[in-house]
Amino acid sequence: MAKALVTGGGGAKGAFAVGALLTLKKRGLFPFDILSGTSTGSFIATLAAADELEILRSQYLSVGPNDVLAKQNIVANVLNGKAFLFDTYPLLQLIRQTITQQIFDKIMADSAPTLCITAVSLQTGLPTVFSNRDLIPQPNNEYLVKKLSSLDMLMSALLASSSQAGFTPPVIIDGEQFVDGGHRDVIPTRIVVDLGAEDVTILSNNPSAQFTNIRHYSDLLDVVLRVIGIFLQDVRESDIRLLNDFLMPKGKRAMVVEPSADLDEENPTGLRFSPPLMASWMVLGEIRANAAVNNVIGPPPPKV
Repeated sequence: MAKALVTGGGGAKGAFAVGALLTLKKRGLFPFDILSGTSTGSFIATLAAADELEILRSQYLSVGPNDVLAKQNIVANVLNGKAFLFDTYPLLQLIRQTITQQIFDKIMADSAPTLCITAVSLQTGLPTVFSNRDLIPQPNNEYLVKKLSSLDMLMSALLASSSQAGFTPPVIIDGEQFVDGGHRDVIPTRIVVDLGAEDVTILSNNPSAQFTNIRHYSDLLDVVLRVIGIFLQDVRESDIRLLNDFLMPKGKRAMVVEPSADLDEENPTGLRFSPPLMASWMVLGEIRANAAVNNVIGPPPPKV
């Protein structure tokens, strides 16, 4: 029975998933046969597939806003036909420093788990799964697949999966423009369902319920961010519903590790990269993962 890990999007809030992942390894739930990630979850899934969890811990404890995004002159970008508010060349540099040829070789080895990175094509409008394996999509035309063929392609797929349309520039791969996988799959479960995984763990950086707020939204950016948060909640619910519809008839359910409340209500897209906040989210991920594991398999044995 295939064992799968699904890591969702959320930008800086991915620190929560990293904390949870470190706990899963301590509790003996590692490794996995399939790792499916989108946006920040694609980066986490990739390093988890290479069993480089300490690199994950280090990155999510130290990365700051200038390590990911470069502020732009919005008016100049609009006038010059640049369809983004922030540039991601710092993130690309970070990816290049982290995802080495050695890590790529580990991921592509026959013994490595199946890695699935989701991005969305602006040309087809469909999710595209970049994988280290030759995957055959189901005949439902819900997504496409591309086999990773080089380190450069892997780095481009990771950048594309994390490039939020409108906020950051699309990434060109094989002539297509790709953006954040979270625009269609916040929690990328459909490939996991099609691969037949029945033992599934979900690391979601957002709570299952949409947070409510009595405040009056008047600022343009606040309104846009609130609407994005509502949209992402709908996508997230649909992703989990798809998985439950697959697992429930088999008498199974996914183990979900998620925060009980929104980690950063003012930044639903997760673009606030604050090391102190991310460190606290990582600790919370450890706590919530322990609680989830205890609920499924019981508490850990006492120390001798």
